[in-house]
Amino acid sequence: MTFRPMPILTVLSVISLGILILLGNWQYGRYAEKIANPTVEEQVQTSEPVEVQIDVSHPGNAQQVYGFADSEPIWRRYVPGRLVGSEEPVLVMIEATGGPNAVPAKVSDFPQTIAFDGIVSDKPASTSGFGAQEQDDADIWYTFKPGQMAQRLGLNETPRFAEPVIMTVRNAADLSQSRQTLNPYAFADPIDPLPPERHFGYALTWWGMALALIGVYVALHRLQGRLKF
Repeated sequence: MTFRPMPILTVLSVISLGILILLGNWQYGRYAEKIANPTVEEQVQTSEPVEVQIDVSHPGNAQQVYGFADSEPIWRRYVPGRLVGSEEPVLVMIEATGGPNAVPAKVSDFPQTIAFDGIVSDKPASTSGFGAQEQDDADIWYTFKPGQMAQRLGLNETPRFAEPVIMTVRNAADLSQSRQTLNPYAFADPIDPLPPERHFGYALTWWGMALALIGVYVALHRLQGRLKF
């Protein structure tokens, strides 16, 4: 067998092959990780009935936190209240608005009582590359800062947070239009709704492309007479 590789094609093929294999391995890693972790359905089953009495007499604005749902940018709105039955103070995520820009809202704009299936828990502060754009004086947050959000609402201590499993997302351009969707921020680990099987399929796709690249590389060298058996 004789083999005279084409230098530039060989270098580019090796680099491309490495990238394709890495992408396939990464997708398979995500598949294995999701198989090992609780499914979306299992996490949703950890929710319980929650009823919150909203402090509509509060003069402040809803605290709005940037995020994503269904690949769309959203602003989650948090207002102060108390858990019915225990009188525990909480900040409740009452709804969200879609779109890149927050729509200001006063606490008094919302119903006095809200009930949903959800989760009540502590939430740690988070960091993000959007931190430089923070507008805490306008009640707009690109990172989650529980203590500072509570201070903006006049609370002396940071309460726990009540999050619905299914949240309402209003159209920022027309607040009368809304939809219901899974709230990925209700859980300790934000939910990625993509099923593990999809990641396995993507892994096979990347690995298949790697095999196809090898086949094209070999075929080109045979056509050019650089590979003979």
